[in-house]
Amino acid sequence: MRGVSADQHPLVLGVDVGGTKVAVGALERGAITARTEQPTVLDGPDALLDGIEAAVDEVVARTGAPAAIGAGIPSQIEFATGTVLSSVNIPLEGVALRDELSARLGVPAVVDNDANCAALAEADSLPGSNIVMLTLGTGVGGGVVIDGRIFRGSSGLGAELGHVVIDENGPPCPGSCPNRGCLEAFCSGTALERDAMQVAEDRPDTHLGRVVAEHGEVKGKHVVQAAEAGDPHALDLFERLGRQLGVGIASLVNAFEPEHVVIGGGLGRAADYYQARAEREASIRALPALWERTRVSRAAKGADAGMFGAGLLALQELGRSRDTSAPTRGEAR
Repeated sequence: MRGVSADQHPLVLGVDVGGTKVAVGALERGAITARTEQPTVLDGPDALLDGIEAAVDEVVARTGAPAAIGAGIPSQIEFATGTVLSSVNIPLEGVALRDELSARLGVPAVVDNDANCAALAEADSLPGSNIVMLTLGTGVGGGVVIDGRIFRGSSGLGAELGHVVIDENGPPCPGSCPNRGCLEAFCSGTALERDAMQVAEDRPDTHLGRVVAEHGEVKGKHVVQAAEAGDPHALDLFERLGRQLGVGIASLVNAFEPEHVVIGGGLGRAADYYQARAEREASIRALPALWERTRVSRAAKGADAGMFGAGLLALQELGRSRDTSAPTRGEAR
């Protein structure tokens, strides 16, 4: 476990808060030893915090008290204070979440964006210590890990990789970004469904056209199913997604020189249909000396990535606090 000395194996908890479930896992010696999942309570901040506390208590009853807790939240976090600055689907905007969790649970807490936690989890299982992770789902998220630690920018809000622009005249971002032509506008599940609907409307006699006739819409799963059946229009959509993803990957490789680019998220499971095209495009566009040192792979931690990474983050911050509290040379012990 990076950031923790070999003789330290404290028990920590990782909390992954999503729009539908809260997952809590006990991390000890690099493995999840106990876990639980509870539905996310979205009735308000207090109700959500009560639900997190109940899930944590369930795990603690089986493992004993942890040394620290880490939490990954799908929100913009001011890392230094652990305050949620912006949260679209989770009712925590403006909440000093780190302090709230620490007070409720009685142990040190650390809070970060869930994509950052997922990136840290993936970095822990890869050789080297510098990765860029892209999560392709409803939107496009991501995280950057440099020398084994999360890169966040000056206040914790940086590394919004889904909003890197690859076409100034592209479609508007379907998320909260005010720009056009960002990765989220081309490579998200929302973008894939938008383009699939356009194909269905233009060609109602196609597989995708028949999906719309039956269901009234095209979802990402329908495009994947069509690609699995060999439908040329679905395969072309993934070819286009892969090309545009490759443009973005090239820019990220040039900016960060990672050892690994990791692709995850819901659309990561369909990577067979676009990863090779993305790598080919990136190889053409990235600086050769950087690209030849980069490997593209798929996320390995699966649904546990956010929980596992939150636990790793707690370990790192616990180690950091111990290091900074230790006497320096010449100080009395």
